[in-house]
Amino acid sequence: MRLFGRILLGLVALQSVASAAAPYPARSAGGMVASDHRLASEAGAQILAAGGNAVDAVVATALAAGVVQPAGSGLGGGGFAVVVGVDGTPFVLDFREVAPAGATRDMYVQSTQENASRIGGLAVGVLGEAAGLAALHARFGALKLSEVAAPAAALARDGFVLGPHLAHALSKTGEAAPILARSLFGANHVPVQGEHVQRKRLGRTIESFGDEGASALQTGAIAEDIAAAIAQTGGLVGVADLTGYTPKVRTPVVGEYRGWTVVTMPPPSSGGVVLLQVLAVLEGLDMAETPAFGAALFHRLAEAMKHAFADRARHMGDPDRVEIPVQALLSPERIEAIRSDFEPGRTYDPEHYGTAIDPGTDAGTQHISVIDASGMAVALTTTINTSFGSRVFGAKSGVLLNNEMDDFVARPGKPNHYGLIGSEANAVSPGARPLSSMAPTVLISPDGHERIVVGASGGPFIISSTLQAIVNVIDFGMDPAEAVSVPRMHHQWAPNVLFVDRGVSPDTVSTLVALGHAVKVMDFFSAVQLIHFKDGVATGASDPRKGGQ
Repeated sequence: MRLFGRILLGLVALQSVASAAAPYPARSAGGMVASDHRLASEAGAQILAAGGNAVDAVVATALAAGVVQPAGSGLGGGGFAVVVGVDGTPFVLDFREVAPAGATRDMYVQSTQENASRIGGLAVGVLGEAAGLAALHARFGALKLSEVAAPAAALARDGFVLGPHLAHALSKTGEAAPILARSLFGANHVPVQGEHVQRKRLGRTIESFGDEGASALQTGAIAEDIAAAIAQTGGLVGVADLTGYTPKVRTPVVGEYRGWTVVTMPPPSSGGVVLLQVLAVLEGLDMAETPAFGAALFHRLAEAMKHAFADRARHMGDPDRVEIPVQALLSPERIEAIRSDFEPGRTYDPEHYGTAIDPGTDAGTQHISVIDASGMAVALTTTINTSFGSRVFGAKSGVLLNNEMDDFVARPGKPNHYGLIGSEANAVSPGARPLSSMAPTVLISPDGHERIVVGASGGPFIISSTLQAIVNVIDFGMDPAEAVSVPRMHHQWAPNVLFVDRGVSPDTVSTLVALGHAVKVMDFFSAVQLIHFKDGVATGASDPRKGGQ
């Protein structure tokens, strides 16, 4: 543990960001890993210590996170990764799940099963995690994949102590908790925080992945086990779907903020475009006149976010199926229109927001930020969608499967479970990738010597949380621990509600209400992982809201 201590300093989780000061950030000259769970971060740190690079470490961390934090991620899901090399060259990989070949546009409208897009086999999209992690490793990895997978396999085989986040997530499932506990741990009771649990079946699957790569889950016995579990629960994903899945290299969307280059995810992630649009609006403003997490800043952010989320709803989907007007949404004309529309003393009805361009609760997500001693940076966000995904498991493989099909729009123009409204561009279609809010991001300083690696979990709150963490560091000079801990806000246009973190002052809430906002105070479930690399030293923090380290 002494070596881990040099690479990764544990951070104390806070029960309330409102009532306690942020912990000190971790510091290291040997690289750094930030994730939602201490054991997952330790797995990545172990790989850095063994001579692995940032990609080796992020793969190890993602695999381990799927073991110890299965409500949020795992081999049954998918995600996005942004890699920035030492020379600043970006690489973006989309390993988002896709709709199976048998999917149809109205499959959920016609289904008689309640919550068919969320629970059961019909909710499962073709998993992409194994293919994505293997592709990342094949392109950049320095160690053998079997070495990279070994820490996660050991955690699953030998067991681990059940942490507070997973214990809480299990308790929230109510009557489903005993079934989940049996499928996850082989337990005949629901384990409680502090109890030792094992995931031996998953451990063997991870070992097979380390030996064989993605093919271990795309062909053969494990693929047949996964397909059988889906078929038995009414789903459509078969072995042919699994075998045919391939991740996609995408062109990143790149912008600037205060001279920093911002490298982030393109569609089918909506997170990158929304993030860049709001940052571009803020670029022309004097942030010194808007104190951090005060009413003036929250009002300004809300107005910009409402435009960006309205644009998201109207125009975004799978870029392989529809043309998405990314350049128009980020054009100087669009940014200036949003900026000039701002009124410091009022807000508008929802119909006012968005542009008519002609295009011609913690959910199941995990973000990981990694940087190695050389400066290679990786921001990777992975998900099984909502907590515990579809709740369908491979009986022999122990793989918990996603419910990513719920991210499509079953009824265009109607809100999904997050309250987000989508268009025909995000309708169900065979082989399509559903729209996502994930926003893994790497920023490069004007002189090229600094990196900020950042992202979040938490459904649409991912975008607003990542945005505010960036603003906190660049505009307000906060260290990473402060940047991820202070109170935040969120607005996504529909519903027309300004969500504010518990801990925002009553005066701020009153001012926002007086400006015309419908304000809802809540405990934010989004969790940010942020690392700032400068002069060869990494300073980083995990969000105390989820207890990461």
